[in-house]
Amino acid sequence: MNRRSDAWLAYFMILPVVAAVLAFVLGPTWDVATLSLTQFVMGQERGFGTLTNFRSLWADPVFPTVVKNTAIWILGGTLFCVMTGLAVGTYLAIDSKMTTGLRALILLPWVLPDVVTAMAWKWMLHGQVGVIGDAFTRTGLTETSMSFLGDPELVMWVLVIVLVWRKMPLVALILCAAIRSVPAEQIEASRMDGANALERFRHVVLPNIAFSLTAVTVISMIWITAEFTLPWVMTGGGPANASQIMSTYIYQQSFTFFNWGVGSAMSVVNLAFLMCVVGLYLYINRRSWAAGGSK
Repeated sequence: MNRRSDAWLAYFMILPVVAAVLAFVLGPTWDVATLSLTQFVMGQERGFGTLTNFRSLWADPVFPTVVKNTAIWILGGTLFCVMTGLAVGTYLAIDSKMTTGLRALILLPWVLPDVVTAMAWKWMLHGQVGVIGDAFTRTGLTETSMSFLGDPELVMWVLVIVLVWRKMPLVALILCAAIRSVPAEQIEASRMDGANALERFRHVVLPNIAFSLTAVTVISMIWITAEFTLPWVMTGGGPANASQIMSTYIYQQSFTFFNWGVGSAMSVVNLAFLMCVVGLYLYINRRSWAAGGSK
C-alpha cells in the first residue's frame, strides 16, 4: 500500500468523527449564531441581521452580575479544582495501602448523578435544617445557623467549593497517573544531587507533567463552563440573581422568558469568552514549553 492509499484510508477512518462533529457541534453552533442575529417577538421572527439582541444584553442590569459570577465560577473553579487535584494527585501517587484504596473511593463524587449531588448539598447547606450550619453552631464557630445559599455575598463561593468537590477527583486521578509516569531515574538523580522533596517536585515532576497539567486545566475549564445542573438545582440563580451564571441565565432567558434571541446572543458571548481564555492559556503554556525546550 503506497503513501497516497494510506492517506485516503486515514481520511476514511476519521470520516465518521468529522460527520458527528459537523452534525452535533458545528450545526447547532451555526444555528445559535444565526438566532442571535434574529429578532423574535412572541415566537415570531421580526428580522435577521440585527444586533438588537446584543444591545438588549448590554442594557440588561443583571448581565454585569452574570459576567462577574461567571468569571468567579469558571476561573475560580478551574484554579481551585486543578490546584486541589494536583495536591491530592501527588499524595495518591505515593505507593501505600491507604492510597491504593483511596484511588477507587475518590471517584465517588464524580460518579454520583448531578441532581443527587446538587440536592444533597442543598440540604446540607440549608439555613434551618442543614447539617453543616448545625455543625458550625455546635462547635461555636457561629452563634446562629448560617444560610450559606441565602447570603448574596457568600453563595457563589459556596457553589465553587461544591463544584471543586464534584470535579476534582478525576483531575486528581489524571495527574496521579502523570506523576507516576515520571521516570524514576530523574527523581533519583535529583535526590543524589541533594535536591529536597519540594525542589524535586518543582524541577523534575512539574516539567514532566506540564502537558497533562495543561490538558486537564483546559478540560476542567470546558467542563465548568458547561455545568448547569449544580447551580440551577442548588440556587436557581438566587438569591436575587446573586448566583446567576451564563448557563443558568441562558436557560432562564430562553425557556422561562422565551427570549430566544437574547439567550442565543448570550451563548455566543459565552463561547467567545471561553475561546479567548483557553486560547490565552494555551498560548502562555506553548511559550513556556518553547522556552523550556530551548534551554
